[in-house]
Amino acid sequence: MSRYLFHPIADAAQDEIFRSTRERWGQGQAETYIYGLHAHLELLAASRGLWRALPNRMGILIHSKVTIYVSRYRMHYIFFRELPTGAMGILMLVNVRRDMPKKLRVELTRIARDAIK
Repeated sequence: MSRYLFHPIADAAQDEIFRSTRERWGQGQAETYIYGLHAHLELLAASRGLWRALPNRMGILIHSKVTIYVSRYRMHYIFFRELPTGAMGILMLVNVRRDMPKKLRVELTRIARDAIK
């Protein structure tokens, strides 16, 4: 079993990251970026000490009893939670250039409790 699973929103974001990177930088760079992203996720899954709870200073009030964690891989923030199995549930991948507070407040509140298969 994988030590991390993607919510459909995060999975779609991963596909879009690949497509946009391929269009701008080529197939090789797109593959390198995605492989690097997955290596980062493997490291996080294996090293719980690297997990950082979503900081309050981001100005995002998530109405959820689930702790949301955040990590950064190059140009993307990764938002995730711990699943009942102990695996990581990847909730969202967001480009660092986006205006995150509003988007995260809406999206993470909605998807934090979703089952991830």
